[in-house]
Amino acid sequence: MLELLEQLFRQVRAYTQAERYDRKQVYSHSSKHTTMQFDRDAEDLIINGLAESGQGFEIITEERPTFATTEHPQYRIVVDPIDGSTNVERGITTAAVALAVLPIDAPVTPEHVQWALVGELFTGTVFEAQKGGGAFRNGRRCQVSHTSNLKDCVAGLNLDGRNGDALRALLTESPRLGVVRRSGSSAIDSVYVASGTYDAYIDIGDEITGESFLASANIVLEAGGIVTDHEGQPLRPITSLNDKFSLVIAGNKKLHQNILARIHKG
Repeated sequence: MLELLEQLFRQVRAYTQAERYDRKQVYSHSSKHTTMQFDRDAEDLIINGLAESGQGFEIITEERPTFATTEHPQYRIVVDPIDGSTNVERGITTAAVALAVLPIDAPVTPEHVQWALVGELFTGTVFEAQKGGGAFRNGRRCQVSHTSNLKDCVAGLNLDGRNGDALRALLTESPRLGVVRRSGSSAIDSVYVASGTYDAYIDIGDEITGESFLASANIVLEAGGIVTDHEGQPLRPITSLNDKFSLVIAGNKKLHQNILARIHKG
C-alpha cells in the first residue's frame, strides 16, 4: 500500500514540477471555499491512480463528495491533494500531498490509520508510516524530540484566525515558546514533529479539518509523539471534512503537558 501512496505522490509532484498549469486559475468558487485548478488536477491524478490500482477504496476528499471505486471497498482513504494551496498560488515553495488509509470499518482517527504518507511537493521528502511499524522520513526511521521546556521549544504555530488568548499566552507570557515557525501547510507543520524538526505543533481554535492532519498525526504517533485536542483528549472521530478540530502535537509527554498548561493559563 505504501508503494501505491508513494506512486500517487510522485505523479502529483511531477505535475507540479512540470508547471504546465496556471497556478492562478480557479476551478470553482463559492462564499465558503475556492478550489484552484491545480488542486482539482492533483485530486484527479490521485483518484485515477486509486481506481486503476484494482483495490477498493472509499475516497474522502475536500473537493468532491465521498464515493467508492468498487461496490464493496476494503479501505477508506482521506486525501488532501495539495495542502498549502495558498502557498502554491503565491509561488511559495512549501506544500504537501497527504494520504491516510484506514480499514473501511475503522473510526477515522489517527490511531486507526493503517498507512499514511505526507510528501513535500517541492523537496520530494517523503514521510510515511504503517500501523505498528514506526515512522520514516526518506526511508530513515523518525525520532521525535526530547525537548521538554517551552523556552527551548521550536514549535509550529498556526496563527490564522486562531484563539487569541491562547496565542498571546504562548507568545508573550514567560516562559514563552522559544522559536516559532509556520510553513503554510498544516500537514507539513504537523509531520515535522515526527522527525524532531519541530518539537511541537499547535493549532487551536477549532479551525483545522481532517484531511490536513490525519496522515501527519498518525506518522507522529508512530514516531512516538503525542497528539490530542486542546483539552488533552484524544481526537474525536472525523465524520466529515467539515468537522473542525484543535491540535496539540508534541514530541514527548512533558512538553505536551507544558503546552497545555500554558494554553489554559491564557
